[in-house]
Amino acid sequence: MIKIEPKFREQVWGDSNLNKIFGIKGNSIGEVWLLSGHPLYTTNVNGKTVNEAAKELCGKNFKRFPLLIKLISTNAWLSLQVHPDDEYAQRVEGEPWGKSEAWYFLKDGEIAICEDPTLIPQAIKSGNWEKVIQKVKVKKGTFVYIPAGVVHALGPNSTIIEVQQSSDLTYRIYDWGRPRELHIEKALQVAKNTKYEDLFMEKISCEYFNMEELSEGYVDGFAVVVPKKIEKNFGAFVIPKGSKEFVKDSIIVTLGEFFLNS
Repeated sequence: MIKIEPKFREQVWGDSNLNKIFGIKGNSIGEVWLLSGHPLYTTNVNGKTVNEAAKELCGKNFKRFPLLIKLISTNAWLSLQVHPDDEYAQRVEGEPWGKSEAWYFLKDGEIAICEDPTLIPQAIKSGNWEKVIQKVKVKKGTFVYIPAGVVHALGPNSTIIEVQQSSDLTYRIYDWGRPRELHIEKALQVAKNTKYEDLFMEKISCEYFNMEELSEGYVDGFAVVVPKKIEKNFGAFVIPKGSKEFVKDSIIVTLGEFFLNS
């Protein structure tokens, strides 16, 4: 297996425990980018960017590697937000993809979901969000799938492994009193109805990626291995196409049919 060099991103809602684990001074780290071909933070594999190494790793060339994998840890609510789908991202933002994502909870956490986005304009006017969002406790070991269009927020004291399309398009709707920019018009254009219980899964298998928990066993490449134990030398590993490795206590991520056939 080949280790990927992670990148660290500070966030206003970040978790200082990550700073302690990784020995990083400064503001609280919220995100560890474990695998990324995105221009904001591009990770390296064996001295090459993941974009440059894509062909030898997974057998396909990508101008931008299509998956983005992060460790996220929080001490406050993230904004209530929504991500666009591929069509909207290409038409409006000039980006190759929208952003569908999935989370694996490494400890008990919390999320908020807006099942009916038509209620959002009234909440903005009144300032009362209690009837608009449903807060849900999430148990350790749970997978949650957040397809593009689902209005959501990750709660405080949550630590997750996130897999998503390689996009940083986020439209904030409500930010819990923080003075950051909101994107109401675009958010309402892309938001879709959902039922929170439909988002909880035993594993993730969508058109863009697959994500499952493995106690132990052999894994064929191409795959990305993310250990479930967070320690100072924590990082993701790549199993190149044509290789096989024995893996324990990890989350296994593979490309979905959308990208395999593109």
